[in-house]
Amino acid sequence: MVKVKEIKLTTNSISKTNLVAVLTIAGSDSSGGAGIEADLKTLTAHGVYGLTCISALTAQNTQLVKSFEKTPQPLLESILELNFNDFLFGYDHEPPLKVVKTGMLTREAINALTPYLSELNKFNVKLVLDPVMVSTSGSTLFKLQDLKYCADHLFKHAYLITPNFIEAQALVKTLSNRDIEKIQSLDDLLKFVKDVQTIVGCENVLVKGGHLPWDINTGKPTTDADTDTNSDFADHIVVKDVLYESKSDTFTIYESEYINSEDTHGTGCTLASSISANIAKGYNLSDAIPLSIDYIHQGMKSMGQKLGHGNGPLNHINNPTTNINSIIASKSHPFNHKDVLQYFKEHPKIKDNWKAYTQHEFIRQVVHDKLPFDRFLYFLKQDYYYLINYAQIHALAASVAPTYNQTHSESLIIGNIVNEIERHKQKLCDEYDIDYERDKDLDIELQPGSACLAYCDYLLKMGKSQDFIGIKVALAPCLHGYAEAGIYGKQLRESNKDQTISAVYESWLGDYSSEWYLNAHEEGKQALNELFRDEKLTQERIDELVDIFNTVTRLEEAFWDECLERVQ
Repeated sequence: MVKVKEIKLTTNSISKTNLVAVLTIAGSDSSGGAGIEADLKTLTAHGVYGLTCISALTAQNTQLVKSFEKTPQPLLESILELNFNDFLFGYDHEPPLKVVKTGMLTREAINALTPYLSELNKFNVKLVLDPVMVSTSGSTLFKLQDLKYCADHLFKHAYLITPNFIEAQALVKTLSNRDIEKIQSLDDLLKFVKDVQTIVGCENVLVKGGHLPWDINTGKPTTDADTDTNSDFADHIVVKDVLYESKSDTFTIYESEYINSEDTHGTGCTLASSISANIAKGYNLSDAIPLSIDYIHQGMKSMGQKLGHGNGPLNHINNPTTNINSIIASKSHPFNHKDVLQYFKEHPKIKDNWKAYTQHEFIRQVVHDKLPFDRFLYFLKQDYYYLINYAQIHALAASVAPTYNQTHSESLIIGNIVNEIERHKQKLCDEYDIDYERDKDLDIELQPGSACLAYCDYLLKMGKSQDFIGIKVALAPCLHGYAEAGIYGKQLRESNKDQTISAVYESWLGDYSSEWYLNAHEEGKQALNELFRDEKLTQERIDELVDIFNTVTRLEEAFWDECLERVQ
């Protein structure tokens, strides 16, 4: 007898996201580590929508490019026409397409793109050009005559070009027909980078320094050959990537560690795509670049077992860093504040917001029995959804906790939150005949409102992008703010003893001024103090944590605001 299973699926509530788009014009890498494939993986990792125009199909792997077939120009023209018509033209608001990024180009691709250059400029779509000439395996992808053709048609329109040092040398030699002077000092390098921009005619140029590592002991460049003979090479050298911005006549030197690895397949494509994604998301160029360099380093260092038999690819599946301060080396010092919570809530940026949150009108209306009950019930429904998210963020904290004791502590907190969720659920059912699973599709108030969604989305973002200390700071305003709100409500209640108050409101206020909750409040304060006690932080990191605490404080305030706004 045939068995039939019927499984009913349901979709959890999901917040909407406005995506920006990047179009990549490049060759396809059949091994997936470079070209179009690397571009799409990188754009997706950065939360950016990727469009494609494949200039050529290749037969390649990590060892060699065996052959490739160019895409005919009429087909390229059709692809670009359809993409631009759909993602750039005809909008009554700002169109989604923000950047066009190019990799391996053919004359056919250049000819297809050229007619749109004025339109890209009109809509402020940035052109990021990665002059791919030779693959990591050593295969030539760009002939010199094609390089000149590209320079004549595209380079002067580029917002940014991203050659590595060898490609930059080829650009100068081919386009100016002059020999390259040896780079012996940083001044030589800066002069060379400016020469590249002047000769090419683009607005900005980033010359990548992986092929010209610098010895920190001598302050001079060295050669790749040294990496083969000196096992300690990486201990005393760095990479210097140099950005030159012509409009401001400014150099920015990004110094980072040298990763001694042959597995660099697709790093150039990936870096240019990452920069393009960050520009599309609104980062300025000087911030977009170091964030993208960090993404490359994460991709190289997080790759476990090697893929392929040749120059292996990096790991594109990692979460890009979004805060520039977290990756810039700066002088750190001990956090000399014994009461961490007091430091945050008394901080000038936070103080007024903290008071507005912990002495909120919502509390006053509850104490004076003036809050319409349907609005209090709405709050309880929203709080149920929030508590589920709150437990999830503690789970993320547990996953990055530095010690097993902290992991265990998070597991105990999650257990307490789960118990609170179950009590909350039972109360909704027993007292108000509300069953979350039964009614969530019928009762709109069981779906998260805008304030709840914004709060949960921010906590989730912090949980996925921050380290343990950052997540704990993001979680702190909830625990400690409700304790102080409970104390404030109790004080109001005691000064208005003649005021009648419903048993429901009395019970709710009592929960947050109760001995068990105040004990949790004190334990949380001690845990914060211990977490910060031996921590050395840069001022930039402290400022970032202040911003996190302040943002969550304002989100807590907005959570109650929404209930009051619905009353009016």
